[in-house]
Amino acid sequence: MRTLEAMRRDSDKNPNSLRYEGKLPAVLYGPDRDTVSLTIDKKELSELMKEITRSTRLQLELEDDSHSIFLKDIQYDHLKDKPVHVDFYEVADDHEVEMEIPIVTVGTPEGVHSGGILDTLMETITVRGRAEEIPAIIRLDVEELQIGDSIHVSDLDLGGLKPQTPQDRAVLSILSPRKEIKIDLTEPTIGEELLAEEEELEEAAEELEEGEEVEGEEGEEAAEEGEAEEGEELEEAE
Repeated sequence: MRTLEAMRRDSDKNPNSLRYEGKLPAVLYGPDRDTVSLTIDKKELSELMKEITRSTRLQLELEDDSHSIFLKDIQYDHLKDKPVHVDFYEVADDHEVEMEIPIVTVGTPEGVHSGGILDTLMETITVRGRAEEIPAIIRLDVEELQIGDSIHVSDLDLGGLKPQTPQDRAVLSILSPRKEIKIDLTEPTIGEELLAEEEELEEAAEELEEGEEVEGEEGEEAAEEGEAEEGEELEEAE
């Protein structure tokens, strides 16, 4: 079990001054104990966070006393994304707790080697059980899974822990490879065909307008010629 050292903290001390000194304010609480204000080393916590999960049970060393704890919560600076406060939760081994456990796959499925796709639907699962039975992580061996295979919550080996998720919910599955859709770029698309039709209609309309204009001009010329002939005939009659 990983350990973390802590010191009691005077609640009157400014937390910002602790952070300036490379420390973090923290609190230890639980159902069977009084709440205690603590100080922990920021660097030590950062190194520890690289090796644990939120469901990892830790050993907190506080003034010659050891406490079995969970890292319940970490508050972060919204601008700098750095921890500013930590909550530790202490419970007895037989105390029932509800915890979110990370799920990690081990190996590469045979179905993936065959061209399938590993579709992870759940990265964590919430369980309830005795504190001493809570695992830091749930590992799933997926090497023998074929295309079309799935793992459901009911397939998980959780021991005495009770999942808080429906048993028939899929944790992961191996999907068939996606079919490739080949597009012939030399063939016109629907949009291009519509555009070509529109251009043809516009050309036809322009030709029709030009024809009407020509007919109008010819009509005017014929009328003028007719009027000229009538004038000549009247002059001859006189």
